[in-house]
Order: sequence, then C-alpha cells, then structure tokens
Amino acid sequence: MKNIIIIILIIVVFLGGISIGYLLTRPQHAIFKNEISSEIILQNLQNKGFLVTEDYVINQRVEIKKTSDVLWKDIIWGQKITATAVMKVSMGVDLSKLTKDEVMLSGDKVRIKLPALEVQSVELVSDINLDNEQGILKRLLDNDNGYNQALVQLKEEAKKSAQSPEVVKKAGDNAKAEIEKFIKLIVPQLNVEFAE
Repeated sequence: MKNIIIIILIIVVFLGGISIGYLLTRPQHAIFKNEISSEIILQNLQNKGFLVTEDYVINQRVEIKKTSDVLWKDIIWGQKITATAVMKVSMGVDLSKLTKDEVMLSGDKVRIKLPALEVQSVELVSDINLDNEQGILKRLLDNDNGYNQALVQLKEEAKKSAQSPEVVKKAGDNAKAEIEKFIKLIVPQLNVEFAE
C-alpha cells in the first residue's frame, strides 16, 4: 500500500512538472494569439524607424567644366575638374511614416502599404582622385583645387545612379522580405501581403 502511494505521488509530481514546463516554455505567439492587432503591428514597425534595405556602391566619375565660348578667356581663367571616387548610396523605407490606414489585419493575414523608397545617405568610401586643369590667372589668383565642388557633384551623380530601376526594385524586394521576417518573429502564423 505504501509503495502504491509513493508510485502515485511520483506520477503526480512527474505530470505536474511536465505541465509546468509546458506552460513556461510554450511558444510566445500562443500567448498573444488573441491579443495581436493592426495597431500592435503598426507600432512595432514604426519603432524600427528607417530600414536600410540596399547599399549601392559605385565607382563614380564626374567632370566639371567652367569654361566660356572664348578660347583666350579659357586659357586665362578656365577650369576643368575631373574627379573619380567610390561612393555608397544607402536606400530603404522610413517605417516611422506608416499610418494606421496602411496596416490592415484580417484573420491570419496582414496587408501593408509601404512608404516610398528613399535615399538615406550618400557617402564617400574612398579618396577622391582629382585632375584639375586651370587657366593661368585662375591658378595664380584663385587657386581652387575643386575638391568641394567635386564632392557635391559626385554625391549628386551617385544618387541619380542609385535611382535605376534595377536598384530600386532590389531595395523594394529587400524591404518586403525584411518586414515579412520581422512580422513572422512577432506572429509566425500570420501571412504578410504588400499593397502596391
């Protein structure tokens, strides 16, 4: 009789341990299954801020000419700057701009309308290689190596190059994939769709 009580007590403790273990280690999404809403998803996405989804690196070349139509003026006062440098353009979406109307939850599906892709930054990755041809008086009286002008022009041209359809498509696809991964971390069984 004593042995039976001990066996029953061991079985009860064992089953109790399994129950407590399950409650402590069950998947988090099971706890929040009924509590998830479009507002929670929106708030989590907005908290991500700017999501960089594409870093476009390019060897950019620009040519800046400060010339006139008169040959003798160009010989005296003209300037031609040729610059090359490696530039990096970071693109992505600003998730803090999402609004309540752009995140819709229905059943096990969330539909998101992403904000437009933006360029977050244009950075100089390497040194600028300058070739500066100046007129005689320009060299003597106004010796400008053209570095600042070249940097501004390089950034503008790199930004334009990053707007190519291939780069924009890749950045958009990467944004969708990253957002889908993030939402699946919150609620794994949720299907994600993107409105165009």
